[in-house]
Amino acid sequence: MNKVKIEAFLSIPTCSGGISLSRLLKEIQDEFGDRVEVITYKGRNEVFERYNLTTAPALVIGDLVRIMGVCPSKESLMSALKEVGLE
Repeated sequence: MNKVKIEAFLSIPTCSGGISLSRLLKEIQDEFGDRVEVITYKGRNEVFERYNLTTAPALVIGDLVRIMGVCPSKESLMSALKEVGLE
């Protein structure tokens, strides 16, 4: 299986949701190792605009915007990862 790409978008300055999301993604990286690729962006950039995001924090998993405006629970993030085939 290919790596699952997770793109995280955080605000500048980082809000409490962004801090929580960073911690959650660290947990996911520790748990799944090389089966996930986590890319973190801070502030608005061309990638933020390409996905038509309107607020941060936001998560794009695969090529789909999955979560925007809040830090998800671990259960919600795990559900989104399972939807793209990560076991």
